[in-house]
Amino acid sequence: MKKLILPIILILIALAITVLTIPRLRTIILSPFLRTTAISSPDQGAGSNTSLADNGTPVQSRSKGFTEPGIERIKSDLIGKKIPGWNFDRITEFSKASISSIARTDQRIDFRLDLHMLPYNSGKDEYYDAQLFATYLAGDDDWQLSNVEEIYLSYEVTIPPGRWVTINGIEGCSMQPDKKNNLEWTSKKWDYDILSGPGIDEVTLPPASTYDVKAKAKHPVKMKLTFKPAE
Repeated sequence: MKKLILPIILILIALAITVLTIPRLRTIILSPFLRTTAISSPDQGAGSNTSLADNGTPVQSRSKGFTEPGIERIKSDLIGKKIPGWNFDRITEFSKASISSIARTDQRIDFRLDLHMLPYNSGKDEYYDAQLFATYLAGDDDWQLSNVEEIYLSYEVTIPPGRWVTINGIEGCSMQPDKKNNLEWTSKKWDYDILSGPGIDEVTLPPASTYDVKAKAKHPVKMKLTFKPAE
C-alpha cells in the first residue's frame, strides 16, 4: 500500500505544477475566489461616497467634504437678499432664527426657516415673523445660497376704535387678518366691504397697495396681519 501512496503524491504534485504554469487553467480554477475577494472589498462598501467613472477611475461626490450651512451661516448669507415686504440689511435684525426642516440631495439643500425679526432702524419693538425657504446648491468648493422664497411675513398692528385706518399692503402678496376681532375692510380699488372676525371663515384679502380697516370694538384692538405671495 505504501508503495502506491508515493506515486499518487508525485502525480498530484505534477498536476498542480502544470495547472499553475498554464495561465488559462489558473484563471478558470481561481476566478471564483478572485470574484469573491473583489466584491467583499471594504473600499467599495454600501456606505462609500466613491463611484467609478466609465474608465474605472474613482470619482468623488461633488458635495463630499462640504460643511453643511448652519443657522449662523444662513443668517449671514441672507444679508443683502430680499423677500416681499422685507430687505435683509443687517445681522442684528435677527432676534430669533431657527431651521424647522431640511430636504437634501447630493447637489441641493432646501432649508425651511422660522425668523423673528426687528428692523434695525425701528424706534420701538415692531417685530416681524417670517417663514421662508433658503435653497443652497453645491458649488465648486462649497454650498452656495441660490434662492430665497417667502412662505409668509406677519406682524401686529393696533387699530383705534371708531375710525378708518390705512394699512399698507405688500406688492404681490395677499393678506390674511387674524380672527380675534370684528373688523371691516375696504380698499380704493373695491366697491364693496369685507368683514373678518370671530364666527367668520378665514378671510384672504386680494393684493392691494393699501387697505382701510375699522374696528367694531369701542377700544383699541391689536391684530396680526399675515402676508403671503399671491398665487
